[in-house]
Amino acid sequence: MATMVIMPQGGQDLEKGRVVQWLKNEGEPVKKGEIICVVETEKAAFDIEAPVNGFLRKIVVHEGFETPILSTIGIIGEIDEAIELDTIALSTEAEIGATTGHVGRISSVEAGENEDSAPGRIKITPKAKRIAQERGIPIHLIKGTGPQGRITEKDVFEHAEKKLANAKPQETGKLSGGRVLLLSKVRKATARHMLQSKQQVPHFYLTISVDMTAAQKLRARLNNTLKLNEDQILSVTDLITRACAIALKEFPLLNSSVLDEDNLILWDDINIGIAVALDEGLVVPVLEKADRLSIHQIAQQSHRLVRLAREGKQSSLTPGRFTISNLGMFNVDNFIAIINAPEAAILAVASIEKRVVPLGENDIGIREMMSMSLSIDHRIVDGVVGARFLNKVRFLLENPDSLL
Repeated sequence: MATMVIMPQGGQDLEKGRVVQWLKNEGEPVKKGEIICVVETEKAAFDIEAPVNGFLRKIVVHEGFETPILSTIGIIGEIDEAIELDTIALSTEAEIGATTGHVGRISSVEAGENEDSAPGRIKITPKAKRIAQERGIPIHLIKGTGPQGRITEKDVFEHAEKKLANAKPQETGKLSGGRVLLLSKVRKATARHMLQSKQQVPHFYLTISVDMTAAQKLRARLNNTLKLNEDQILSVTDLITRACAIALKEFPLLNSSVLDEDNLILWDDINIGIAVALDEGLVVPVLEKADRLSIHQIAQQSHRLVRLAREGKQSSLTPGRFTISNLGMFNVDNFIAIINAPEAAILAVASIEKRVVPLGENDIGIREMMSMSLSIDHRIVDGVVGARFLNKVRFLLENPDSLL
């Protein structure tokens, strides 16, 4: 039975994606879980795994083409299986045309269709070609330093670093008193989604202060005594993520979404999004099933997700159910965040700072304090439930042994 390879959604409120590279040719065998294709959306690039064992019978959407989210981009089946390949391909092309009005094709140079053997074509090693396509770099802009001017992997990385160092918003025009700058794809997607959330979701906000003194001591002790690898070092965000994962099990309404006018859906899995700020905009990689992870597993997974996000890639297609946005490293006293709809809430975390606080009836002291603000969808949760959830997170952070 034929199995369709689908263009993933890769984020909320996205309408289409582009095929960057096929790693398998038509007719070649594939194994379940093997990466067969790389695609990208406005938010990130994704590795697409084969959903079943079989053979790649048809590439429906070729490299460089855009197609609607959740449409068929390839077909896997048995080598001798009778499949209406042309019919499926034609229906997909019709869907692309109906959705976008045209098929967005990038130039053959950008699509990486160059072969060393073809006269007049750009010479590039296969690995360099793949890296350039993954990073969205047109290879005709890269200067090759290999034999006969061939572009190498080193050339691609040096070009990417130089581009990042000199990156400036593209100026598209001038108006009286100012300049017109082009928004990045990530920035446009974020703006559209945040505007929709702010207009359609009735937000309300709760703020609380947390004594992080004990949590900071625990974090320092674990990082210093366990001789952790760089990708295992615990951050404040990891502690907060662990506390939220535990609290969400007790308060499932904060792990839900509005389904329609009459119904909510309580999600089984607790998938926590970690907001990551990039130069081109905000992305939210998702930590899957966070409630089933230990504090050290959360640290490892978070390091990986952040690294991939900064490389323009994303490893998980799972939608988030709750988001944490931590600006504590930027000396922020307090802030509130916009809900990443259709989630029920988002937690905004400010900086840890030393404050003079009362310690008892007749005593004061200096403690490491942190403000947290919870933005909540009032259609789902009322103030009392939100306050109880927030106090549970505070209790866990102020008693950090409970996070281990």
